[in-house]
Amino acid sequence: MELGQRPELRQKFTLSPQVYQGLSILAMPVAELQVLVETELLENPVLEVEEFEDEPAEPEDERADVADDERAWDEWLDQYAELDNLDPIIPRDPNAEDINTEEFVGGYLSFDEYLLEQLGMLDLDDATRRAAQAIVGSLDGDGFLVTPLDEVAAIAGVSPTVADRALAVVQQLDPPGVGARDLAEALRIQRDYLGIDEPLLEDIICDHLDDIAANHFRKVARKLQVDEAEIRRLVEILRQLNPRPAGAFSPGPSPGYVVPDVTIRRFGDDWVITPNSEAVPTLRVSSRYRTMLRGGSGADAETVRYLKDKIRSAETFIKNVDRRKDTVSRITKIILEVQNEFFEDGKGSLRPLRLEDVAVEIGVHLSTVSRGVTGKYMATPYGMFELKHFFSGGYRTSTGMDVAATTVKETLRGMLTSEDPLHPLSDQKLAEMLSHKGIPVARRTVAKYREEMGIEPSWARKRR
Repeated sequence: MELGQRPELRQKFTLSPQVYQGLSILAMPVAELQVLVETELLENPVLEVEEFEDEPAEPEDERADVADDERAWDEWLDQYAELDNLDPIIPRDPNAEDINTEEFVGGYLSFDEYLLEQLGMLDLDDATRRAAQAIVGSLDGDGFLVTPLDEVAAIAGVSPTVADRALAVVQQLDPPGVGARDLAEALRIQRDYLGIDEPLLEDIICDHLDDIAANHFRKVARKLQVDEAEIRRLVEILRQLNPRPAGAFSPGPSPGYVVPDVTIRRFGDDWVITPNSEAVPTLRVSSRYRTMLRGGSGADAETVRYLKDKIRSAETFIKNVDRRKDTVSRITKIILEVQNEFFEDGKGSLRPLRLEDVAVEIGVHLSTVSRGVTGKYMATPYGMFELKHFFSGGYRTSTGMDVAATTVKETLRGMLTSEDPLHPLSDQKLAEMLSHKGIPVARRTVAKYREEMGIEPSWARKRR
């Protein structure tokens, strides 16, 4: 086989850096976009924050179609100079201090740190404190002590008696049940903490937890020689206790921020859509560096070339940020029109709305709408909603009305909440009840919606 070279002509589609940047900015939540804007402000010296948001912006079309090599820089500079001479409507107070919102946000505190802080407030001798700290370090994610106590004593360099005393101290900390060595001990600690005086509850915790978990109440009642109703009453008390003690402490990851992209408010009969200009500041090209491009400024050719590149980069970034704001606002406008029944009082039913329909309406690709709704939030008089909340498939009722899948789920939830615990509704029965309401839904669809809502099947919900 002979190796050789030959020319080949091939077409290949690639995204320019400007287009790729625009797609990335569109997909970003506001919090990430804020970080990107701060990074651009640091890296691009010609980019700065517009102090007065009410100044008119220069039309984009006058600059967009001009070839880079033939650009009339002086004319462009004159246009910016006119904007600089406009009187601001709302001047910024130079003495005003910026508010650091991070001061009002709590820091992240891990579960171990939470327990150690409590230990720090107790009057303990060094050996007991050292053993208690070792116990805290030996807890699993549910708050149970998974290391044998004699090993904890060896790690802390204390006697078994001191380790026992330290364990008693840890088990007094918040949340109740922490430091327990098994589920039964955790439930007993919580029972004592709540002051529950039920002698039979001790027997259930020690000997019948497996039967209770399987809903074998009648079996437990026979063994304890009491009425089944009494067992059910005790089980209701037992359900107030937490089988995962650490589950009562759930700070999650470091504090996240949900910042709305748009805010909608009602004034009379009209709704007003306001983009969140406070989260992402208005940007512009610095007048100081624009002046350096003028003839006679004394700037050398290399400096002029550098500034032109940075100005082009800044303009592209500004356009992409503005385009993102415009796309999200247009999507919000369509949501407001389609879901007008919901926005009347925040309780109305949602209508089916698909990404494809919005893409056709605003004349963009489906992927653009998908990026425009993912991770974007809307502030309304009824609370904060993710834009994706208003998108779902749907069904047409017997009366010809379109009903969104979200509304069907809420209807199912209401049916399951009011069902008889002794005779829970099957998926087939739920499908039939929905059909009687004029919503034709298949049984497998009911099962899918039930699983998405985290609700168990009827056989698991039945109380034997």
